Amino acid sequence: MADDWTELYRPKRLADVVGNPKAINELRQWALSWEEGRPERRAVVLMGPPGVGKTSAALALANEFNWGLVEMNASDQRNADAIKRVALRGSRSETFTDEGEFLSSKDGRRKLIVLDEADNIFGREDSGGIPAIAELVANTQQPVVLIVNDFYELSRKSAAIKNGTLQLKLSRVQAGTMRNVLRRIALDQGLEVPQRVFETIIENSNGDMRAAIRDLQAVAEGNVEMGEDDAFVLESRMSVKSMYDLMRDVLHEGDSTRARRTQMNVDEPPEQVMMWLDENVPLEYRDPEDLWRAYEHLSRADIFLARATRRQYFGLWAYATDHNIVGVCSAKSRPSRGWVQYRFPSYIMKMSRSKAYRAMRKGIAYKISAYTHTSTRRSAQDVLPYLTELFRADREFRLAMISAMRLTIEEVAFLLDKKVDAAEVKQLMQEAERSRATGEKAAASPPQRAPEEEKKERRPEPKGKQASLFEY
Repeated sequence: MADDWTELYRPKRLADVVGNPKAINELRQWALSWEEGRPERRAVVLMGPPGVGKTSAALALANEFNWGLVEMNASDQRNADAIKRVALRGSRSETFTDEGEFLSSKDGRRKLIVLDEADNIFGREDSGGIPAIAELVANTQQPVVLIVNDFYELSRKSAAIKNGTLQLKLSRVQAGTMRNVLRRIALDQGLEVPQRVFETIIENSNGDMRAAIRDLQAVAEGNVEMGEDDAFVLESRMSVKSMYDLMRDVLHEGDSTRARRTQMNVDEPPEQVMMWLDENVPLEYRDPEDLWRAYEHLSRADIFLARATRRQYFGLWAYATDHNIVGVCSAKSRPSRGWVQYRFPSYIMKMSRSKAYRAMRKGIAYKISAYTHTSTRRSAQDVLPYLTELFRADREFRLAMISAMRLTIEEVAFLLDKKVDAAEVKQLMQEAERSRATGEKAAASPPQRAPEEEKKERRPEPKGKQASLFEY
C-alpha cells in the first residue's frame, strides 16, 4: 500500500481511460491516421481541468500503439533551446527501444512527443518556448500531444497552435463512473469500504479522478477495518465545489446560521468570498432594494478589509465576514425560487489570464529602465506607451531597440501586437540578428588603411642620422 495508487492503477490502454468516451475515441482515430500515413493535424491538444485523465490518455496512447515516448513536463526547463533539443529533434529523428532495437517510422514505428502543462510556459526560464512549440506543431514528423488546463492561455500566443492542432476537451468524471473505479480499486486491495466513505470521497473530489483515488488511499492507509466514521476525515478537504455550496446557502437558502457554518468549512479568506458574492448577488437578488442592501454590506466588508491590511490587524476580518455572510444573507426580503447557475468571479479569471501579459509588460519595462536609467515603474507608466507607438511606426527604430535592449521574439511580438510565429515578427528578428552580427564583426576588426595612404603619409627616414619624432 506504500505505492501511489494513481500510478499503480494508471490506464494501460485507451479503453481503460474513464469518463470521456467521445474524446478518447477521437484521440484513437487521430493515432490511427498516423499509422496509415500522416494526418492533416499533426498535433493534438488535450484540454480540461486537473485530474480528468489527460496525461493518462497520452501515456495509454503510446503504450497501446507501441510508440516510443518523449515527455517534457513542468519540472523541466522548457525554453526554446530545451524544446528544440528534446522535442523538436525527437520529432524529426528515428529512435531505439530500451533493448536497443531500431524503430523506423517508415515501418510504422513512431514516437509520441508529449508536452505536459504546455499552457504554463512563461517567464525568463521558459523564454522562446511558445515559438519553439509552434515550430514543433508545424514541422513535426512524429505525433505530438500538448496537455493544457487553459487552452485560451496557449492559443492566444500563437496562431499555429490554435489553427494547426486538433483540440479535444476532457470533462470532469461523473459520480457514477468514479464510484465504479473506486469500488474496483477497493476490491483489488481487499478493502471493505462503507458506502458513506465512497460518497464523501466522490463529493469532495468534484470530478477529479486523481484526487478521489488519493483520498481513498489516504483513508485506507493503515486502516484494516474501515467504518463510516472514517468519512469525516475527508470532509475538511478543500474543493471549488465548496464555494458554490456557500453561494447557495448565502444567496438562496437564507439561513444565516447554516451559511456561517459553511463559510467556516470552506476556509477561504474574506476577500475571496466577497468577490464571489459580488459576482453572484445580481443573479439571485432581483429586487432593487435587496440589491442595494446586499451591496451596502459588501461595501462595509471592503472597508474592514482595507483597514485590516492598512493596520495589519486581521482581527477585523471577523467584521468583514459577518457583513459578507450574515449581512448579505439578511438583505433578501423574500425567498428565492428557481435554479441559478453561480459563476466563478470574472475578476480572478481575468487576472489569471492576464498573468503572462503582466509578466511580459514588466520584463520589457525592466529592460527600458536599465537602458534609460529610470525606475521600472516610471518606465512602465511613462515610457512604454510611447515606445510601443514608435516601435510599431518606425522600422529603423524597431531594429535599433531590438539590438540595444536585446529584446526577445516574445517581447517583439508583444510590442507589435502580433503572434510570435507571425511572418513579420520572424522577418524582423532575422534582420535584427543579421544587423547585430554585422556590427559585432565590424567592431572586432578595425578598418585597415590602404597601402597608398600609408606610403604617402610616412616620410622617408633621413640618411646618415637617426630620425627624430618631429620628422614623422
